[in-house]
Amino acid sequence: MDGVKPRGAKRFARFNRTANRLATRARNRNILPSIWMKSLRVEIPPIQNWSCHGCTDCCRNHLLVQLLPEDKQRIEKQGWTRADGVDPGLMIVGQGGHFRLGHQSDGACVFLDPSGRCRIHAKFGAEAKPLACRLYPLVIHPAGQKVVVGLRFCCPSVAANCGQPLLEQKAEIQKLAECVALDHFRDIPPPAVLAGPGTEWPDLLRFVKWLDTSLAVKETPLTLRFLRTLHWLGAVEKGSFSQISGPGADEILEALFQGAGKKLPALPESPTRPGRFSRLFFRLLVLEHARMITVEDLRAPGRHRWQMLRAAWRFVRAGRTPALREGLESVEFAAIEQRFEPVSPAIEAMLTRFFRVKIQSLHFCGRAFYDRPLIEGFRNLALLYPVILWLGRWLAAGQQRTNLTEADVARAISMVDYHYSYSPYLAWRVRLLAQRDEIARLCAWYGR
Repeated sequence: MDGVKPRGAKRFARFNRTANRLATRARNRNILPSIWMKSLRVEIPPIQNWSCHGCTDCCRNHLLVQLLPEDKQRIEKQGWTRADGVDPGLMIVGQGGHFRLGHQSDGACVFLDPSGRCRIHAKFGAEAKPLACRLYPLVIHPAGQKVVVGLRFCCPSVAANCGQPLLEQKAEIQKLAECVALDHFRDIPPPAVLAGPGTEWPDLLRFVKWLDTSLAVKETPLTLRFLRTLHWLGAVEKGSFSQISGPGADEILEALFQGAGKKLPALPESPTRPGRFSRLFFRLLVLEHARMITVEDLRAPGRHRWQMLRAAWRFVRAGRTPALREGLESVEFAAIEQRFEPVSPAIEAMLTRFFRVKIQSLHFCGRAFYDRPLIEGFRNLALLYPVILWLGRWLAAGQQRTNLTEADVARAISMVDYHYSYSPYLAWRVRLLAQRDEIARLCAWYGR
């Protein structure tokens, strides 16, 4: 999933690296016979709801929709004119050998009308839209003998869990999955657990099951769940258990899971403050997820880079934050770093759902995330927990509050997922923080 990369904005059309690559190749090969399609096994997260509520956030958020060849041909044949509110000369833009939808002067999609409706949808129906638009906010990843479905939480309705249960939309999701799955998707190898080849899909999915189980434990603070999960993954790494396989692997993983619960029965009363350099790395990580990239920034990349350098300097000094976007006002770092009131059960549930959907859909390792091993991918995912809390605190501090609301956290999740798996990934940062056990300290410190 290499959509935007902070200097570009291909994020919307390439929001799913695997799905988009499979879609292009499948189209070139005329996809699959209908007989095979009936056997496609699609696994949907049962804990997630979603329906489009027409907020048009995805149409206005300066996202670039890359077009498949057939998307381009179909749109060109639709006969758009200036009388329809669309400039034919600007509706499709060539970029680096690819084509994408154009934008209006305010960054909105060229096909978004003044009432907030998609002109293509209104005139020709949903099936006439580009595949990327029809698929969003779903992401679809291969998982051995099946494909697994996840979502982009940068969609506000996804973050808020609004709408119809995904399980009740299985027929429509099945059709979309058939548009991006290849006949040889079953041959795609699984990501490694730690490093190197050798893992089989059934064994990899056992690890995924126990990761999900670890974060699903009820009546346990999410911070403690993260600390326990990081602990038993560390035991897997140190004990060379990454290659365990077969039914006996479940017994070993369950023992490690139970052992972590006994080793860490409760949250530390006085968590250790993360080290100086860890806090610096963390603040810069927050900045990566807090920034907003617009079409105008792409037109003036030098100016944008200069703005980000000035913002980064403020985050290095840790005196006062820059005002980056609406809601993220300029406030003292001390106002964000101070102790906040405990989060509500509803916020815990929202955060839990975000992380569990990422895990269930494999949206944290392998082809869905820079081909990283499972353990490294989860550690990076765990880093997002304090990042989300910090951004939520920033939103609250801008209103002189020391309590997080559901709206704060939902927006923070959307900000984080806007960049997740698109911004450049710094593997050395995750490894360095993990070696010093600073990921657990950051989770404990900001989750206190």
